[in-house]
Amino acid sequence: MTRNGTPDDGEPPDPLIRPKGFVADEAVVRRIGDRDCYLGNALAADPDAHGRSFDFVLSATAEELPLTTHHRPLVDGRGNEWAAFAAAVDTARTLYRRDGSVLVNCKAGVSRSATLLAATIAAEEDRRFREALAIVQDARPFAMPNPALHELAVVYLAARS
Repeated sequence: MTRNGTPDDGEPPDPLIRPKGFVADEAVVRRIGDRDCYLGNALAADPDAHGRSFDFVLSATAEELPLTTHHRPLVDGRGNEWAAFAAAVDTARTLYRRDGSVLVNCKAGVSRSATLLAATIAAEEDRRFREALAIVQDARPFAMPNPALHELAVVYLAARS
């Protein structure tokens, strides 16, 4: 196993084996297919942690991070107000439609950011949530929404159809 959790044979790891609470100690920045959308961890919003720049940075973390242009704090589990979750997805969708690169990040780049991006792709590209999540997981195999966030995303998409 390499330092970032990828097996030595180059195959991506099973996303379900990520140790609970694991956060990479380096910036995680993954492009979502050919979209100008990126998923990242908290270090992805640190300008000194990597050589990339983004036009917009949506942080779903408790506090704003250095590159944050839009802050929509969410918790990774139960306890999110519906309005806060819907506002976070609405913000991600607005940024998705704009010209420019968009980074959506959270602490580990696994649950909150993955949920927001999957819900955005599902809504904007008229896809099922499961299909949109698979697109996100192609870029970040560890991506796995917390069940409470998954439920909110499905309700969000159902309410908007």
